[in-house]
Amino acid sequence: MNDSWYFIRRENRSSGYGPDMGLIILSSRASISRNLVNYKFPASCKIRESKEIIDIIRNCASKTSGLSDFCFLDMAEVEKNQRLILINDYQIEKDFISKLSGRGILVMPRHSIRENAVAVPLCWDDHIKIQVSGPGKVIRQVYKKAVEIEKLFEKKLSFAFDSEWGYLTSDPANLGTALEVSFLAHIPALAISSNITDFINRLIKIGCSVREFGGMDHDEITGNIIRISSAKTLGKSEEEIVEEMHAICLNIIEEEKDSRRSMVKKDLLGIEDNVYRSYGLVEHAKILSFEESVELLSILRLGVDLGLIEKVKNFDLFDIINMVNDYNIASEFEMGIEATEDDIDQKRAEYIRKAILED
Repeated sequence: MNDSWYFIRRENRSSGYGPDMGLIILSSRASISRNLVNYKFPASCKIRESKEIIDIIRNCASKTSGLSDFCFLDMAEVEKNQRLILINDYQIEKDFISKLSGRGILVMPRHSIRENAVAVPLCWDDHIKIQVSGPGKVIRQVYKKAVEIEKLFEKKLSFAFDSEWGYLTSDPANLGTALEVSFLAHIPALAISSNITDFINRLIKIGCSVREFGGMDHDEITGNIIRISSAKTLGKSEEEIVEEMHAICLNIIEEEKDSRRSMVKKDLLGIEDNVYRSYGLVEHAKILSFEESVELLSILRLGVDLGLIEKVKNFDLFDIINMVNDYNIASEFEMGIEATEDDIDQKRAEYIRKAILED
């Protein structure tokens, strides 16, 4: 197993615009949580105990075919900007880096942001969290890969399991399979419709959690993008959870398409105005914040999907929003720690213009 690790190389961060661009489902993610028998949950561990658990898991990975290609990172030794790039590229919640000592991560190097991102945070809420994410509607594929990794670990590690409660985790809500399936959905038509509150309430009622793109609750939807996650695992098999989320995914695609058709029928001029105003801002703005960029990109992506504008490339929304956060812009333009917020916002505006506007 490698002890050094490289992020996605700059020249490979954008892999071009593939045939699945513009889909309503931007990415899918599956995660499986596990804990070693006879060890306390991480929240109750002292740092030396967490390090002992990490060493056991790391040693297991290094000696197991199929896991030895993982690279290990001690989070306390990773500099801040690299930590932020890491959690962005591997779709890991920011809470993981709220504490650094006694936490580590195994990551599978990849050559493009369009490849599946495979990571195993260690001693977060649980000892192991196997997480696989991929672009587009790939729930079944990322789940299959997560299970494959879990089985490899299980060959050499004993996981805490109860015949009645299933896999034991720090959060009682994860008892049972300890599997979480989620996806990012771009729903601009639903988000601005009068049906959005009812739409979200229906998702919650059937056992999903809904958060906006930045990870907060659903009161404000940044960039018309939400993350929908399975919330209940006890009493359900892994296959049931996966198929339920796959069906929800398909239903959301149809609901968004219906909302777009209705929106075009009722207010085509208003949509066109919104799209072209967004175009004007992207074309002429000197500085753009991340939040404003995501909002503008969402509307322009909608305009492209509806065939309302020809001056914008058929860009990949998932790719672009991953590239234009502060830390990736700073990395892309090799900006030092002296770079100000305005410096980053200026480079972000330049990057977006070059990436999505026709010459």
